[in-house]
Amino acid sequence: MTHITMPAALSPKPTQSSSTTAGLSPSSSMTDVVTSSPDRSYYYLSSHAATVLPRYQYHGEDLSLLYKHVLSPLAGGLVERIPMWVAPNVITLGGLALMALSYGVIWACCPGLYEGNEDVVSNLHGESRGGVPSQIFLLNCIAMLLYQTLDNMDGKQARRTGSSSPLGLLFDHGCDAVNSIFGSGNWICAMGLYPGRIDGNSSIISQLFGGEAVLAALLILCPMIAFYVSTWEQYYTGKLVLPPFNGPSEGLLLGASLSFLSWYKGVMFWHETGLADGLFAWCGMGEMLTGRIRNLDLIVLSSVLALCQEVALKVAFVIRKHGVGTVKSLMPHFLLVASSIVLIAYDNTLLVRSPRTVMHLIAGLFVEQTTQLMLDHMVEEEFLITKRFGLYPLVALATLMVGCDGHVSKFISVQALDACLLAYTTGLWVYLAFKIRVLIYEICDVLGIWCFDIVTPYESSLCYENGDTNDDITMAEASVDIVNSTLQVDLTRKKVV
Repeated sequence: MTHITMPAALSPKPTQSSSTTAGLSPSSSMTDVVTSSPDRSYYYLSSHAATVLPRYQYHGEDLSLLYKHVLSPLAGGLVERIPMWVAPNVITLGGLALMALSYGVIWACCPGLYEGNEDVVSNLHGESRGGVPSQIFLLNCIAMLLYQTLDNMDGKQARRTGSSSPLGLLFDHGCDAVNSIFGSGNWICAMGLYPGRIDGNSSIISQLFGGEAVLAALLILCPMIAFYVSTWEQYYTGKLVLPPFNGPSEGLLLGASLSFLSWYKGVMFWHETGLADGLFAWCGMGEMLTGRIRNLDLIVLSSVLALCQEVALKVAFVIRKHGVGTVKSLMPHFLLVASSIVLIAYDNTLLVRSPRTVMHLIAGLFVEQTTQLMLDHMVEEEFLITKRFGLYPLVALATLMVGCDGHVSKFISVQALDACLLAYTTGLWVYLAFKIRVLIYEICDVLGIWCFDIVTPYESSLCYENGDTNDDITMAEASVDIVNSTLQVDLTRKKVV
């Protein structure tokens, strides 16, 4: 009789009520009957998650007229030119790679975020002109438009090829979360915003919010807040509804337009006051506010106001439908936002000393929170706010900042603080890389699919005692057979009888 050895990823765990769980050791010489459980000894996916995930169905709606009449038809026409063997996740990853390329190029030219600002460069370094080629912002414009189009194409390719899956939804969601920092960082560079103190700054918006560093923090955090709250709403309502004006449609298009203007008009266009001066002169308020509101201030102010409206509507809707207890799931993101603003506001040179480190730290924490919230929604499990361990050091540091009124040098030198933040950020992203890799494997194993291949069957890792393999058995089929069967197991040899 041929015996099948079950790998760890498929080995069923008996429930606590099973008689086989008590008093048995690997040395036992008995053969018992074990009722298989959906738990395959996964690291991140629980038994319940492995059972529920294959049944997940996405429900969503985009109310944007731009998406309905322009972006969706465009993506639908282009996807017909994509070969049927191309996996949707490849399209998603391709769009993210373009944004990563643009981000890397701009990072190389603007490591401090402000290098496109000729006035700041001249004051700080004594150079008459900023040395940033304007073409990098045209590259970002093109990358954003291509990312938006590919992001709309991946779902259509999945439906076209019959390969829609919960993995594709989570992968798309995760890529969108990662892309948030790419877009925000490039926008700050495109506007030449110096994230530090500027003597003689007459901008009333900058003064209102507490300085240029806080304006930069708002440009980073506003898209993340909107993204998280939308995911939080979906977690409770089961449906993602994008409003008539939303980030994936109008937001990305406006971001691309911003980069295009930086290429066409120059970075210093955003430090002029022409737009606001003309508006206030038309309203009869010219003398009061002339020269006090820059073009970039209008971008920040409109972003904050739009965010406040969207968050207020979504939070009120969810609380009305599901109770005030739902607010607790907002706490991790509230702590992230509050701690980030405190850190940047109290140490107003932090974004000048370590701009990319701080940005990547905030982005890493945001990606971990958002993807976990989405996964918990898909597998119908509670989002545990106490398990956001990566957030604890940031909250502790912000608390220290408040406690010492920003004079953190009493406890730690500036150099040591920057080194700690770099180590913190590096460790966080190493952990995220591990978590993402393991989660993708586990979800693929549960669903019986590959992440980037929709042609090759997902072969079972079941191996036979005589060394033969069964190419006709897929992991999904094996999983179903194991879950729905009562197996006789020789516990001494760990083999199915």
